[in-house]
Amino acid sequence: MLFILALVACDRQTAESYYQQGRQLREADEPVAAMEAFIAATRVRSQEYVIKGRSYSNMATMCRIGERHDLAFSIYAQSAEQFALAKDTYAYAYALNNMAWEQAVQGKKDSAMMFVDSALAIRPDSVVRNKVMESRAAAYLYAQEYDSLLGYTQALGPEPPVYFCMLRAQAYTFLDQCDSALCYAKRVLDQTDNPRYLDDVYYILTHCDTAAAAEQIRELASTRTDVQRGLERNRADWAEAMLLAQESLYPAKRSWPRGVIVLLVLSAFVLLGWTFYRTVTRKSKRNSSLEQQCRQLRHSAHLRDELQWSDYLLFRTVCNQRLMNIVAKLEQRGLSEREIRICVLVLIGFSYAEIADILYRAESGIGKDKYLIAKHLGVTAKDLKEALRTIACEPNE
Repeated sequence: MLFILALVACDRQTAESYYQQGRQLREADEPVAAMEAFIAATRVRSQEYVIKGRSYSNMATMCRIGERHDLAFSIYAQSAEQFALAKDTYAYAYALNNMAWEQAVQGKKDSAMMFVDSALAIRPDSVVRNKVMESRAAAYLYAQEYDSLLGYTQALGPEPPVYFCMLRAQAYTFLDQCDSALCYAKRVLDQTDNPRYLDDVYYILTHCDTAAAAEQIRELASTRTDVQRGLERNRADWAEAMLLAQESLYPAKRSWPRGVIVLLVLSAFVLLGWTFYRTVTRKSKRNSSLEQQCRQLRHSAHLRDELQWSDYLLFRTVCNQRLMNIVAKLEQRGLSEREIRICVLVLIGFSYAEIADILYRAESGIGKDKYLIAKHLGVTAKDLKEALRTIACEPNE
């Protein structure tokens, strides 16, 4: 009996030590080791529900930083389950609010509002209410309900907290009210230098590019570049940490029967043969040199070096030579250098996540840019790629 109690006590201590170790590793910017420690804490056999809930919460927060919002939502749900078992209503309400925020970022407004209401029903005090206000506002933003977002943030008074200043600036930007957007973006810069806001403020200042904002744009650009370099340095480690989190949430299932594997292999060979046949028989029917160049760039292993992203003049020259003067034609339509870079990647055929990776930007920011570019060209975001193909194939003036 004493031996069993000793094992249980050791187990509890191990769970807490794993959690503390994970916190220290995360602060030391070692995401893979931190994720491993948090996962180990959740797997210890004990009833340390609070420790496990905190471990899940830290794992989810790391997934949020890594732009894996779907995975973050699922892991926050695990933390909510642990806090519910611990009967910690305060932590449970916070976990529900985190789930609401992840749903909001993915554009799932109704689901986000449902979790917000659940959090308030559990703990209707002022602290929780202040946190869920952020998730509710984010739901309006990512659902592109900018008028509703403005009305919601204006109810907070003329001097809202910094996060709501940021949201108000974004709403004014998408409503093409640049003066108001600049006003609140500058308030954000005056109140904080938190890297969390740098990307959005930089976007607003460049979109509302005026003489008054030019100096701040230059200052912010240098700071933002330092942040991006730091993220790029650890990008592979963060990707590995996200994979560990996903594998912990969805462990590998048993291997399939040998007969099924043989059938899948044969099907793969048939599919490869059919693909090869289509490639050979239709080689002469490939549409145009534009499609060939896009295909080559899409599969290039040295895309960053090949298109010279950091030097706009070299980038312009190479793109005009290889993509039928697309940069010159987009410049004639009044697009900025930043928007033209995104247009080139959309034309080549990259997804939001891939474009964000190439340009070292947040995926949500790429979506906003694409929406505004499509609006500028008079098409929908869905038809942007086809519109760019049409522009590229227009005869040169």
